[in-house]
Amino acid sequence: MKYFKAQKCDFTKPVVTMGTFDGVHRGHVKLLKQAVKKAKEKKTKSVVITYYHHPLETIHKKTFPYLLTERENKEKLIKECGIDCVLYLEFDEEMAQMQPEDFLQKIIITEIGAQVLIVGYDTHFGNSREGNYQFLIDRSSIYNYCIKLIEPVKIDSHIISSSLIRDYIREGDMQYVSKLLGRNYSIHGSVQLGHRIGRKIGFPTINLQPLDTNKLIPAIGVYVCEILVEGKKYFGVTNIGYSPTLKTTRIKEIETHILDFDDDLYHKEVEVCFNKKLRDELQFNNKNELIEAIGKDIIETREFFKRRK
Repeated sequence: MKYFKAQKCDFTKPVVTMGTFDGVHRGHVKLLKQAVKKAKEKKTKSVVITYYHHPLETIHKKTFPYLLTERENKEKLIKECGIDCVLYLEFDEEMAQMQPEDFLQKIIITEIGAQVLIVGYDTHFGNSREGNYQFLIDRSSIYNYCIKLIEPVKIDSHIISSSLIRDYIREGDMQYVSKLLGRNYSIHGSVQLGHRIGRKIGFPTINLQPLDTNKLIPAIGVYVCEILVEGKKYFGVTNIGYSPTLKTTRIKEIETHILDFDDDLYHKEVEVCFNKKLRDELQFNNKNELIEAIGKDIIETREFFKRRK
């Protein structure tokens, strides 16, 4: 396929939906499931057209912490909705300048052969994002495809969007983020060698390095978390911040104390899922005050999971 990353995907006249799908939130899930439903009615495959890297990385030529869902996890979540095939556009500067008519005719029609398009209320494509729902409606008879608009999902009068979710992550309101996503926000990362200070005060921690440098990190603070390690789930307390009581490096770190766990995880991959923010990160007067605060955090974390049973 000329415009896509090399992928094995077999389909004819598929049902197609397209977008960035960062977060694969509840609004995305509604859209994806409608594509799957329509594909089954038409006895064909459902195809998602998305981006290998966020378009803004190409347009602005830089990286920045915005990403809700790592690529592998995004594809996994999309396919869990029943989608047959995920195609990644080779989005470069040339494609960024492509006019909507060219994008529709060359990619969606000629390259993919779409017979049905399932689109969201905010669908935009092509140069200056001029391709939208009305644009697609106007050309449906020319290119002989059907089109269906999926209305947005709302919670508390808010339209669920990736931008809205990012705002709440930056505030540290992980419970509301979970409500918008339909699951807990998580970071996939590898465990790196830290300073081992936590072990010296009785609370060993893992130091998490996100697998994607663009991953959006929640607000500085202390969080109740679930940690997935080699298919097993554990409970823990995560501190995002600078550990000012014990460190002077001023390097922001993600450190997690896993309850009732003492195995060596260095260089292994884990997933930290955020349930709730407990408190802000504080600078205590001495080490003993810090130890007492961590003890309270652990008690509150255990109580949180007890109440959830």
